[in-house]
Amino acid sequence: MQRILFVDDDSSVLDGLKRMLRPFRHQWDMVFAASGPEALELLSRGGFDVMLTDMRMPDMNGAELLTEVARRYPQTVRIILSGTWDQDLRMKAAVTAHQYLAKPCHGERLRGTIQRALALREKLAIPELRESITRVVALPSSPAAFEALTGVLRSAAPSIQEAGAVVSRDMAMTAKVLQLANSTFFGYGRHITNPAETTAYLGVESMRALTFTAPVFSAYASPCYQRFSLDALERHAGAVTRAAVEIAKSRNCSKQMLDDTLVAGLLHDIGKLALASEFPRQYDEFLADAPDFPDAERAAFGASHSEIGSYLLWLWGLPDEVVEAVAFHHEPANCPRREFGPLAAVHIADALERHASLAIDPELDRNYLGELGLTSQLPAWIEDWERRRAEQGAS
Repeated sequence: MQRILFVDDDSSVLDGLKRMLRPFRHQWDMVFAASGPEALELLSRGGFDVMLTDMRMPDMNGAELLTEVARRYPQTVRIILSGTWDQDLRMKAAVTAHQYLAKPCHGERLRGTIQRALALREKLAIPELRESITRVVALPSSPAAFEALTGVLRSAAPSIQEAGAVVSRDMAMTAKVLQLANSTFFGYGRHITNPAETTAYLGVESMRALTFTAPVFSAYASPCYQRFSLDALERHAGAVTRAAVEIAKSRNCSKQMLDDTLVAGLLHDIGKLALASEFPRQYDEFLADAPDFPDAERAAFGASHSEIGSYLLWLWGLPDEVVEAVAFHHEPANCPRREFGPLAAVHIADALERHASLAIDPELDRNYLGELGLTSQLPAWIEDWERRRAEQGAS
């Protein structure tokens, strides 16, 4: 049975959780602890798949407990379930928590979050890989983006608009601010995927804390031997983002879908950044011997960059539309949903950009596009992409 640990110093809260989740007692092994030290003692006796903890508790608060669990038991999915959201604890928890739920939490949402977290663990079958990626609470940014953000936030009168512009160009920063904004961690808990708007919601003081106090944001330090290029990855992500958004615009999509498409394009290869950050030498050796195609990655690591990236973003609670596009952008036919959205736009844009940069045939799944009724529009999208490429080259 999958094991879940609930931690809260309020016995009435624990009793309420027991009643609420009683129908799942045959599926989950649920254990309840009244303090952080008790939770650590229980963890030492046997692993748990998921832990949900309150924040404000005597002896050891939730942020301190999360830090210890992340250090000792990194394979455990860490979720905050609390009604306490003071700034200091929020910043400390931002470093170690995967997701955030506010009290009182509706039973359906609580159960859905737990089920989602448990289902995620099956996405990465190799325990060592799953543990490494579950351990990740933030990814490094390009040195240029990190320097730009710190410069903005250190200025006498920092502009949140300028900060948002920096975040919008960096995949690691975008993923983290969206994790926070799409949870109840900062009091939003809504579907939001525009990086600039998200940064504005968080505000200058929160961005400063995430940059200087927590800190969550950091600069990527490239090992001298590494073949992986973050600059090249970000150039490709930017090109795919622009092309995907243009494709979505041609379909007269809503602003929400355009925002989802923008973020999906920016983050579609974030699994490569995770591989380079968590397995630098192994990834370097892989890039020396094999192309970074899904089957080759699965043979080398047990999962492709698409699966690793989507696991991480699912874990962080990003919207399904974005995670779906990251998961299936190379193999869209594996997605159960059959409608135009960020996945189709990113799949087309990525195939076109890989054709330009790698001199290979576009890897378009024409059968999938045919099922969506997009085949007739494909020539116009390719022509528009070629025109914009030519204009960029001329300039």
